[in-house]
Amino acid sequence: MSVIIWVSFFVVLVLSYYVNYYLPHGPSYPTGEIICQNDDRGPCREQYVEDMRNLNIPDWAKIFRLWGIPLLMGLAFAGIVVSIKNKEE
Repeated sequence: MSVIIWVSFFVVLVLSYYVNYYLPHGPSYPTGEIICQNDDRGPCREQYVEDMRNLNIPDWAKIFRLWGIPLLMGLAFAGIVVSIKNKEE
């Protein structure tokens, strides 16, 4: 089971890299929200979001661009947990 999770992790990693660095990006627009780093102590800047409505890329690529990082984190966590569980048995 852990092999399947780790292979899935690396496939998602490669696809996310491809989508974010080799496919075209849409224009960014300000959302009107101000984000501050370091527990609101600064530096602060306006938040920008990519507009992907008219972007000519496949739908799967848009999903990977939006949800690739959270999916990677979930797969990494699941892979670690399953690997530790298998090691204990």
